[in-house]
Amino acid sequence: MAFLMFLLLAAWCVNIYRHIRAGGWKGFIAAVDVVGALILAGGFVALLVPLLR
Repeated sequence: MAFLMFLLLAAWCVNIYRHIRAGGWKGFIAAVDVVGALILAGGFVALLVPLLR
């Protein structure tokens, strides 16, 4: 499950990179990209914490 969450986070980051390269990374799209990346990163960390204990 943690690996799949990592793949989703990596795909999200590739999407952010594509938005920045296309020049359309402003306003609402930028906010959704950043908030989505933070939510996915938090979920990834939340999945890893029980595995590391």
